[in-house]
Amino acid sequence: MTGEPVPFQPRPGQDALGLALRRAQAGYRRQLNDELATAGFDRRRFPDGRVLVMCAAPGETTISGIGRGLGITRQGASKIVAGLRERGYLEVTPSAADGREKILTLTSQAVRYLQAMRAAAGTIEARLLEQLGAEALGRFFEMLDLVAGGEPVLLEGGLPVSAALLKLRWRDGQDRGGQDRGGQDQDGQGRDVSEPPPG
Repeated sequence: MTGEPVPFQPRPGQDALGLALRRAQAGYRRQLNDELATAGFDRRRFPDGRVLVMCAAPGETTISGIGRGLGITRQGASKIVAGLRERGYLEVTPSAADGREKILTLTSQAVRYLQAMRAAAGTIEARLLEQLGAEALGRFFEMLDLVAGGEPVLLEGGLPVSAALLKLRWRDGQDRGGQDRGGQDQDGQGRDVSEPPPG
């Protein structure tokens, strides 16, 4: 026994495609987790990222809305929100329209997390681009689109993250005008002008 990993050799007709996709998804998540840990976000829980992206959407985000988005009860959503609040990712305030409801607002730490998540995904894609080349990577995406079979395009958390960043609601991270207090300007679509547009 050498201890070296055995190359994956799918056998057509025996769920080869499903196995390959699940393996790829597991590897992608591991790489994403590694990148986020390097950025200082190593104390994360499921589904932190999805909840924070939901809270980045335009308009008010409530605990009940989080529950609906995750397909769980309000009580379950409340526990998730409480954990994010304790760890400094969310501020929770009473709703002026409904005294029973709570409004969720991202903190500057949550903004940094979302930016790190976006950067981590970009790093992984850039690594693939370097390894495969633009033409091969383009074909890879075409293949994934073919496998999707007409399913609607899904962006992270169900939202276009770059557009959502422009409308984040927080006090210490970025103001509504699109100017980051750390010095990064954004264009009208919420993209950092220093970055190339997402492909």
